[in-house]
Amino acid sequence: MFDGKERTLKKSLTLDKANHLRAVLKKAGIRVSMIKNEVAAEPAAAEDWELNDPGTRILTPVKAPERHIETSHIKVDVDFDNLEDKPQEDPPEVDINHIEIDDSEEPIIVTKEVELPEFDFSKLKVEAAGSIIVKHKKVLTPDIPTDDLTLDEAGKQIVDKKQIEEPEIDISGISLNVE
Repeated sequence: MFDGKERTLKKSLTLDKANHLRAVLKKAGIRVSMIKNEVAAEPAAAEDWELNDPGTRILTPVKAPERHIETSHIKVDVDFDNLEDKPQEDPPEVDINHIEIDDSEEPIIVTKEVELPEFDFSKLKVEAAGSIIVKHKKVLTPDIPTDDLTLDEAGKQIVDKKQIEEPEIDISGISLNVE
C-alpha cells in the first residue's frame, strides 16, 4: 500500500462520501486525488412521471436521478517527509466546585395565577361565511378636463436641455487647523 505506486481505493462513491474519504486520508498525511467520472443521465421513461391536479406543475419526475461519481482513479501517495505524530490532548479541566444542586422541595419556576379580563360579547354579531364585512363607498371618477391638451409627434424632444456653467466657488477663506 505504501510503496509509492498509485492505488485505487474506492469506485462509484457519491460526491459527499468521496470528499469525506479524501478529507480523512489527507488528515492522516496521505496525498489523495479524486478523478470525476460522470455518468450520462438516462432520459426519464413515461412511467417515471405522474400527472398532478390542475393549477400545479403538469409533469414532475417521480424520483430524482441518482448521481454516481466514478472514483476508481483516486490515487494515494504517502508523503513520509511531512508525516508527524500528533499527541492526544487531554480534555481541559473545568472547575465545577462553585456549582451547587438545590435539594429543596421548592419548585424552580413558580406559576402565578392571572386574572382573566371579562369581555362583553353581547354586542358582537357573526356574519355568514363569505359575506362582506366592510362596506365600501363607491368613489366617482374625477372629471379632469383634457380639451386643452395636445400631443406632440412620437419621438419629439419634450424638454430642452440647457448647458449650465459650473459655478465658481471661492475657497480662499477656508483654512485647515492642524494641532
